[in-house]
Amino acid sequence: MSTLSFVEPWVAVGKESHALVNELKREMCKQHILWGRELQAIGRRLDSDDVLFEICEDVKQYAEVHLTYASMPESNPEFPWTTLFSSIDDWICRGMMKDHREWIHGQDSDELPGGDDHCGQNK
Repeated sequence: MSTLSFVEPWVAVGKESHALVNELKREMCKQHILWGRELQAIGRRLDSDDVLFEICEDVKQYAEVHLTYASMPESNPEFPWTTLFSSIDDWICRGMMKDHREWIHGQDSDELPGGDDHCGQNK
Protein backbone atom coordinates (compact mmCIF):
# COMPACT_ATOMS: atom_id res chain seq x y z
CA MET A 1 0.00 0.00 0.00
CA SER A 2 1.31 3.46 -0.82
CA THR A 3 1.69 5.99 1.97
CA LEU A 4 -1.70 7.24 3.11
CA SER A 5 -2.04 10.96 3.81
CA PHE A 6 -4.12 11.40 6.95
CA VAL A 7 -6.00 14.59 7.85
CA GLU A 8 -7.07 15.70 11.32
CA PRO A 9 -8.31 14.19 13.49
CA TRP A 10 -6.58 11.09 12.06
CA VAL A 11 -2.85 10.36 12.27
CA ALA A 12 -0.64 7.50 11.13
CA VAL A 13 0.23 4.77 13.59
CA GLY A 14 3.91 4.09 14.03
CA LYS A 15 5.54 1.91 16.67
CA GLU A 16 2.24 1.54 18.52
CA SER A 17 0.69 -0.59 15.75
CA HIS A 18 1.49 -3.90 17.44
CA ALA A 19 0.19 -2.68 20.81
CA LEU A 20 -3.11 -1.56 19.24
CA VAL A 21 -3.59 -4.93 17.52
CA ASN A 22 -2.91 -6.68 20.85
CA GLU A 23 -5.43 -4.41 22.60
CA LEU A 24 -8.09 -5.27 20.04
CA LYS A 25 -7.35 -8.98 20.44
CA ARG A 26 -7.80 -8.64 24.23
CA GLU A 27 -11.18 -6.98 23.75
CA MET A 28 -12.76 -9.29 21.15
CA CYS A 29 -14.93 -12.27 21.95
CA LYS A 30 -14.83 -15.25 19.56
CA GLN A 31 -18.01 -14.07 17.81
CA HIS A 32 -16.60 -10.63 16.90
CA ILE A 33 -16.42 -9.93 13.15
CA LEU A 34 -12.62 -9.49 13.29
CA TRP A 35 -11.85 -12.53 15.46
CA GLY A 36 -9.06 -14.67 14.00
CA ARG A 37 -8.25 -12.27 11.15
CA GLU A 38 -4.75 -10.92 10.54
CA LEU A 39 -4.78 -7.19 11.29
CA GLN A 40 -2.44 -4.23 11.17
CA ALA A 41 -3.20 -0.89 12.83
CA ILE A 42 -2.45 1.92 10.38
CA GLY A 43 -4.19 5.02 11.81
CA ARG A 44 -5.85 6.41 14.90
CA ARG A 45 -8.02 9.38 15.86
CA LEU A 46 -6.48 12.07 18.04
CA ASP A 47 -9.74 12.82 19.85
CA SER A 48 -11.13 9.33 20.55
CA ASP A 49 -10.21 5.67 20.88
CA ASP A 50 -10.92 4.93 17.21
CA VAL A 51 -8.29 2.96 15.29
CA LEU A 52 -8.11 2.07 11.59
CA PHE A 53 -7.05 -1.53 10.96
CA GLU A 54 -6.08 -3.06 7.65
CA ILE A 55 -7.45 -6.58 7.29
CA CYS A 56 -4.49 -8.42 5.75
CA GLU A 57 -6.16 -10.87 3.38
CA ASP A 58 -6.11 -11.46 -0.39
CA VAL A 59 -8.82 -8.82 -0.84
CA LYS A 60 -7.92 -6.01 1.51
CA GLN A 61 -10.63 -4.49 3.66
CA TYR A 62 -10.41 -1.94 6.41
CA ALA A 63 -12.06 -1.71 9.80
CA GLU A 64 -12.54 1.33 11.98
CA VAL A 65 -12.76 0.13 15.56
CA HIS A 66 -13.63 2.02 18.74
CA LEU A 67 -11.42 0.36 21.35
CA THR A 68 -12.94 -0.01 24.82
CA TYR A 69 -9.75 -0.67 26.82
CA ALA A 70 -11.63 -3.30 28.79
CA SER A 71 -9.52 -5.62 30.92
CA MET A 72 -11.23 -8.68 29.41
CA PRO A 73 -13.02 -9.70 26.21
CA GLU A 74 -16.36 -8.02 25.64
CA SER A 75 -19.30 -10.42 26.04
CA ASN A 76 -21.28 -8.72 23.25
CA PRO A 77 -19.84 -9.43 19.77
CA GLU A 78 -20.89 -5.93 18.64
CA PHE A 79 -18.12 -4.52 20.86
CA PRO A 80 -15.65 -3.18 20.32
CA TRP A 81 -17.78 -1.21 17.86
CA THR A 82 -16.56 -1.86 14.31
CA THR A 83 -17.34 -0.46 10.86
CA LEU A 84 -16.02 -2.30 7.81
CA PHE A 85 -14.92 -0.55 4.62
CA SER A 86 -14.47 -2.25 1.24
CA SER A 87 -11.32 -0.28 0.36
CA ILE A 88 -9.06 2.45 1.66
CA ASP A 89 -10.83 4.89 -0.68
CA ASP A 90 -14.16 3.89 0.86
CA TRP A 91 -12.78 4.64 4.35
CA ILE A 92 -11.24 7.95 3.22
CA CYS A 93 -14.60 9.14 1.84
CA ARG A 94 -17.04 7.74 4.41
CA GLY A 95 -14.72 7.75 7.42
CA MET A 96 -11.78 10.12 7.49
CA MET A 97 -13.24 12.99 5.43
CA LYS A 98 -16.52 12.89 7.38
CA ASP A 99 -14.53 13.04 10.62
CA HIS A 100 -12.39 15.85 9.20
CA ARG A 101 -15.44 17.98 8.34
CA GLU A 102 -16.76 17.48 11.89
CA TRP A 103 -13.32 18.30 13.34
CA ILE A 104 -13.09 21.54 11.34
CA HIS A 105 -16.70 22.69 11.74
CA GLY A 106 -17.54 21.21 15.15
CA GLN A 107 -20.84 19.58 14.15
CA ASP A 108 -22.30 16.50 12.52
CA SER A 109 -20.91 16.48 8.98
CA ASP A 110 -24.28 15.40 7.53
CA GLU A 111 -25.52 18.89 8.44
CA LEU A 112 -22.70 20.57 6.51
CA PRO A 113 -22.74 21.41 2.80
CA GLY A 114 -21.32 18.43 0.92
CA GLY A 115 -21.63 16.29 4.04
CA ASP A 116 -23.74 13.63 2.38
CA ASP A 117 -21.96 13.26 -0.96
CA HIS A 118 -19.15 10.91 0.18
CA CYS A 119 -16.37 12.44 -1.92
CA GLY A 120 -18.54 13.40 -4.84
CA GLN A 121 -20.46 10.14 -5.18
CA ASN A 122 -24.17 10.21 -4.45
CA LYS A 123 -25.59 7.68 -2.02
